[in-house]
Amino acid sequence: MADDRVKQVKQANDIVEVVGGYLALRQAGGTFKGLCPFHDDQRPSFDVDPRRQRYRCWACGKVGDVISFVQEFERVGFREALELLARRAGIDLESLGITKDDPRVLGKAQMLDVMRWAARQFQECLLDDDLAGEARKYLGERRLLGGTVHSWGLGYAPGSGHWLLDRARQDAVSIEVLEKVGLIGQRSQGPGHYDRFRDRVQFPIRDVRGQVVGFGGRLLPGSPQAAKAPKYYNSCDTPLFSKSEQLYGIDQARQAAEKSGYLAVVEGYTDVLMAHQLGVCQVVATMGTALNERHVRQIRRFVPRVVLVFDADAGGDQGADRALELFASQEMELAVATLPVGLDPCDLLAQQGREPFERVLVNAVDALEHKLNTLVAQHNMKTVEGQWRVADAVLSVITLADQRRGEAGAIKMELMVTRIAQRLALKEETLWARLDELRRSRRPSASHNEVWRERNSAAIEEQESPRARSAPALPEERRLVEVLLAEPDLVLQAAGGVMVDEVAHPGLRRLLGGLYALAAMGEPPTLDVLRASLEDNAPLVNKAFELQEAGLARADRRLELEGLLARFRQRREKSAREELQSQLHSVRDDEEAALDLLRRLQKQSQGAVDILEPGAE
Repeated sequence: MADDRVKQVKQANDIVEVVGGYLALRQAGGTFKGLCPFHDDQRPSFDVDPRRQRYRCWACGKVGDVISFVQEFERVGFREALELLARRAGIDLESLGITKDDPRVLGKAQMLDVMRWAARQFQECLLDDDLAGEARKYLGERRLLGGTVHSWGLGYAPGSGHWLLDRARQDAVSIEVLEKVGLIGQRSQGPGHYDRFRDRVQFPIRDVRGQVVGFGGRLLPGSPQAAKAPKYYNSCDTPLFSKSEQLYGIDQARQAAEKSGYLAVVEGYTDVLMAHQLGVCQVVATMGTALNERHVRQIRRFVPRVVLVFDADAGGDQGADRALELFASQEMELAVATLPVGLDPCDLLAQQGREPFERVLVNAVDALEHKLNTLVAQHNMKTVEGQWRVADAVLSVITLADQRRGEAGAIKMELMVTRIAQRLALKEETLWARLDELRRSRRPSASHNEVWRERNSAAIEEQESPRARSAPALPEERRLVEVLLAEPDLVLQAAGGVMVDEVAHPGLRRLLGGLYALAAMGEPPTLDVLRASLEDNAPLVNKAFELQEAGLARADRRLELEGLLARFRQRREKSAREELQSQLHSVRDDEEAALDLLRRLQKQSQGAVDILEPGAE
């Protein structure tokens, strides 16, 4: 990939705008700060520098440019990240030397194109096709206006089982990609495929940047499939979509949430649509799953508070218990709002307007207070038995939470125990003792161990990898690569003075060898070009940016290189002397050979140049 093509993409994608599409950034002097998306950041540690077009996390050490950010966040290779950014900027792919059938970039960008195409097919069907008459009637009965239907891209998937397939063949859309994104499936009996969404109102599910990544389908009332198919059907997990972390409406709700300081989470698509239709726009929904840690991590990028909206039923109580569990384990404020009996958000909004719903949100209480209120209402608090049951119930939920490490986790747990003690008129020591007893009674199971390993797999792999166990690099080796990454014009000069195999550290050796190879082929030996060959090693790319940063901070890199080349010559000469001395010990009985070796050693020593820096050996 030519250097100028990479520069073209980077210049067309301002890093603040791109990163700001993924997470909330706030200006702080000359940079922009936010929560790092690459680790569990507890305070804004992520800096984006618009002047240098770089980002850096001061906590986890991630550093890079706009392309490496997309690589890390989207979990794609260099070429795929380049394609995603090129498409974002409207740059013609062929001008970058990328063709549509290039196997190196067939991936997320092409899948997003297919999802966008499918959303357009479904919406055109809903708006214009006679097949969608019942779907339009259903949406009308749900009191959704035409503007809402249009702006949210609602659609309809006919029930034939091959409607979308027929259009794909007509428009030359890849069947392979359609299957990969979960829109069609292979028939279990006989050859061919079938549409996964049939006779359903289609709700496009978009990521935070507004890209369609999945669909939620609502089966029409009275559908022939009602007896054998679920009412709601979401896209299966794909490289684009994961129902355990996606939030419906996050792209539309994000701005209002940042303004209000919280995000309200409801349970249904139409709940979200009605809230936005009436101007309550900080509302999203989960994909039929309870709020979990992955949702919380995503939300924390934008707001510090979540309000969970539950129906006043047993299902709501179960959701509130999960909320308390998250409240105890996450660095986020979680509040619970309870709806009037018998109403979901859509019904409340449609029947009574926005004000009652807004009051529900304003009156939300934190998860611990909600749990205590619920339990106190269920038990006779004038009896010892009632007090004991309340205390045991709330402590039992807290023990399910992951025990958070560090001072912040300890403080939050202490505050919770203090509040429970005050509310129930119990000694804190008694509650701590019971909490410890409940924790000891919970035996770790295989599933818990598997969950723990999955959550920490990246750290485990890093600790267990040979790369993590490699010895620290020698100072001159590190400085050499720093200088060359910062000053590509010096690569040829370095190649004439230092061989690749003279560098012992494997990571630095790979970087140096890559720069030399580019220069030998007449390609610009820059990090932008080199990183295309490092797609299999994201940590090394991150380290390369770190080294480049250090090199750019050096005042006179040309003079620095001359000193390094002299240092490597001294290393070679020292190695040669040690080899001659070793040979001399082995030929003591051969006087002629010993004299020859002594002469060579003397000549070597006289010609050696002492270039050791102060403190070096």
